Amino acid sequence: MLPTRLLLAGVMAVLLATLGIGAVLRGRGAAESPQDLARRAVGADSPKEQALAATRLAARAEAVRPDGLADVIAALRHSLREGRSAEVRAAAIVGLARTGDRGVLPLLVTAIEDADPLVAGRAVAAAQHLLGVRYELPERALDHDDRRRIAEMARADMAALDGPGRAWWEAHTIQGATW
Repeated sequence: MLPTRLLLAGVMAVLLATLGIGAVLRGRGAAESPQDLARRAVGADSPKEQALAATRLAARAEAVRPDGLADVIAALRHSLREGRSAEVRAAAIVGLARTGDRGVLPLLVTAIEDADPLVAGRAVAAAQHLLGVRYELPERALDHDDRRRIAEMARADMAALDGPGRAWWEAHTIQGATW
């Protein structure tokens, strides 16, 4: 009976410690501004710290209130433009798509032509999400010509959104949907 109690006590101690650490991390994450996260995503000493900050920033895009959306988008734009690693730029793309703001489409379309396949692939997926389209993609990795062709299609779809296609897009898009 005694070993069972010790085992249960040990399990409870680990559980409480884990919950306490989680609460501390959640509290720390909530105190970080989007600008702080963007600065760390671009300038932290290790690539792992940069990627973690970019991922936290991307996650912030879904939970932000409308009055804070502009700050998050600005921080994500900065991370995308200035990020040295593909992981940082790819996380910024995911965050930009999660905002649901079509104003970021020009950045995403430009990122489709990024030399890194991870960044280009995330940009294609993000542009498809915001445009409400699906492009036929080759089964192999996208080469430079594929990325340029897809970027041209996305630019044409963006232009259609400003014209008669806008009414269709608004009628067929689920408002508030997240990626």
